Amino acid sequence: MSKPEIILHHYQGSPYAEKVVAALRVKGLPWCSVATSPMLPRPLLEPLTNGYRRIPVMQIGNQIFCDTALILKELEKRYPSNNGGAAEGGAQASVVGVSDMIATWVDKQLFANIRDQMPWGASPEEQKANPLAAVFGSAAFLADRSQLSGGSKPINTEAIRRAQPLLVDQLASNLDTLEKTLQGPQEQLRQQQGVRGQGVGEGGWILNTLTPSMADCSVYGMVWWLMTTKRAPEFVTPLAFPCLFAWWGQMNAYMKKHRHPTQDQVKISGEDALQVARDAQKGGYVSTGDGEGVHEAERRRVGELVTVSPNDYGKVPVKGRIVVITKERVCIRPEHGPSQQGHVEKIEVLMHFPRNGYVIVPVGNVKAAL
Repeated sequence: MSKPEIILHHYQGSPYAEKVVAALRVKGLPWCSVATSPMLPRPLLEPLTNGYRRIPVMQIGNQIFCDTALILKELEKRYPSNNGGAAEGGAQASVVGVSDMIATWVDKQLFANIRDQMPWGASPEEQKANPLAAVFGSAAFLADRSQLSGGSKPINTEAIRRAQPLLVDQLASNLDTLEKTLQGPQEQLRQQQGVRGQGVGEGGWILNTLTPSMADCSVYGMVWWLMTTKRAPEFVTPLAFPCLFAWWGQMNAYMKKHRHPTQDQVKISGEDALQVARDAQKGGYVSTGDGEGVHEAERRRVGELVTVSPNDYGKVPVKGRIVVITKERVCIRPEHGPSQQGHVEKIEVLMHFPRNGYVIVPVGNVKAAL
């Protein structure tokens, strides 16, 4: 039996990886899992990502998809959801647009709320008692995350822990927003089932779609992180958030029922993934589709040499020539410079980035990124 074409490079415990896993399971897709380190160096991934720091990344052949926002878009493009009438014309465009807005809110707001409640700077005693505390108390992890965030000073873990009782108010507020968003879909599900006050079965999804949308998968990754790390404050209960907990149970049940029956997750090595890319590059580049064009004022064109980097954290630029550019994404063919992790092999890849949250700078105009 051949291995699935979708390869996810990720590490255990990442809410962003869990978002992608949720999408793969909702769609019933087989996929390959490559375990990577949550910290640098990643010598077997570097030949594919060319300095890009964020995890997870998705690989299909020698095409690399960066940022979970784009990864979910690519999965939806290749394997569209079966949402009946909601998948028609303008209705589908509305679902996609609202889903994108929700995903941005999740990635920026909800993620920060939950991250702030992690056991930053855990003591040696705490680290011995809890694997999560062992990670967030590790000097190597703290140094890596300080570098990732672009800070010139070490993360002030004492300040974070002092602020946690105050920051929890923001988590409560955003969970309340999520609860209110789910009230309508959950009530409609109960009415359809004729069982008021009991949200069971399939349905009740965030955007009232027939199957879970990418918005559900985006929210799921963060709620999974909150629930599984045992960092949920004491007020996060089914009594306080009945719709959220009903939806959470339905998502888990849906993924269990609809996930691919035989090849849901095939574990492969980083070297195996490199070989897939090597084999794919022999056949040249797979077509990425026609670009929809960009506004004339952008002055960025196919063939132009640029750097692409996130505009919030992990601001490591990847240099390459534009292959496709649309309002949604940019795809570049990296031009290999010195490896940042000492790896000498150069593999020809195409790297895809979302436009939202990333800065594209023509080489020779570095000041434009400042």
